[in-house]
Amino acid sequence: MTIDRPLPSGGDLIVIECGRRIAIRLPRYGAAAVAAMIALSFGWSLGTAYYVAFHDVVVAEIRGGAKAAASAYEAQIDQLKTELERVRTRRLVEKTGSEQRLAELARRQESLERRQTVLAELAGPALDRSEAPTSYATKPTPLDRLEGERRGLAASTEPANPAEQISSGLDKLEAGQGAALDALETRIDDKRRKLQRIYDGLALPKSNGRGAEAGRGGPFEPLPARAQTFEARADRVAAQRAVTAELRDRLEDAPIRTPAPGASISSGFGARTDPFLGQPAFHAGLDFESALGRPIRATAPGRVTAAGYSGGYGLMVEIDHGGGLTTRFGHMSSAAVQLGQTVKAGAVLGHVGSTGRSTGPHLHYETRIDGEAVDPLRFLRAGAAYAATLSD
Repeated sequence: MTIDRPLPSGGDLIVIECGRRIAIRLPRYGAAAVAAMIALSFGWSLGTAYYVAFHDVVVAEIRGGAKAAASAYEAQIDQLKTELERVRTRRLVEKTGSEQRLAELARRQESLERRQTVLAELAGPALDRSEAPTSYATKPTPLDRLEGERRGLAASTEPANPAEQISSGLDKLEAGQGAALDALETRIDDKRRKLQRIYDGLALPKSNGRGAEAGRGGPFEPLPARAQTFEARADRVAAQRAVTAELRDRLEDAPIRTPAPGASISSGFGARTDPFLGQPAFHAGLDFESALGRPIRATAPGRVTAAGYSGGYGLMVEIDHGGGLTTRFGHMSSAAVQLGQTVKAGAVLGHVGSTGRSTGPHLHYETRIDGEAVDPLRFLRAGAAYAATLSD
């Protein structure tokens, strides 16, 4: 059976069955429904044919789009991995740099601590207490504080950098130590020069002049860069300090103190009129006018080589100070030391008297070099200059 198209005149439907045409009248709405079914059937047939014909193309396009999306996604992942690795590398570099910075600060601290010890030694007992560089006596930042600052630096968001602050503090300390060393060198050199002049003024024999400078000379050549470092300068100051200490020791061993504190000089060294004969005579020492029984003191450390009566000296004590340098104390009323005894500077040797060739209570005091009498006043003046130098 086949169905022909509807008649245009109305809702009749022509049905052909077994070669015969049969007209079936349908209601108007029924004809519309049949037309719709025919249209749907035709559309389905077309869709099926299109699907069959273009199926591979559609699948290929879908697969191509998915592959492109996957490639884009993978590219994004690679980019994120690269960025992550860059961040990790930067953090590693920052961490390494921080650790290196801490190590550098620690090394600088240790160096400054050693320098501070050197400064303290250079300004030690050989110098007056006032010469110590107390303005720079504080020790550098401790290591544990540096470590704490480093940890704080890692978490801090403030613009101030603790490591840089510590470094700046160390810079100031280092500069202060350099200034202190400069001041110390100037002061020691100035004191050495003064002590050298005082010692040279004693005119002691060369064999006795351990502190005297030997002859020196040669063309001038500037110091190499190494000689300008803190350590080289400290070595130079230490050498000057050693010379200064040697000069002090030599002056301390010389008879530069007064034998009769508080007494005045009544007769000087050299030519004078003899008090007994009234004739010109040579006076081999100084006379100190003093009350009977006042203490007489050693003017330098030494060993007693005489303690007894000796002609015109009356009761006399002689002290050997080494290097051919001796002192004599005459007209004593009593002696407080014995032959061979070792005495210190300022020790009581006896008491003022008027024994021997004397007109009244006083002390006759002599200074001799290799047995020859020299003016004791130059030693006493040296003692006054020495005391003034120490108080500077």
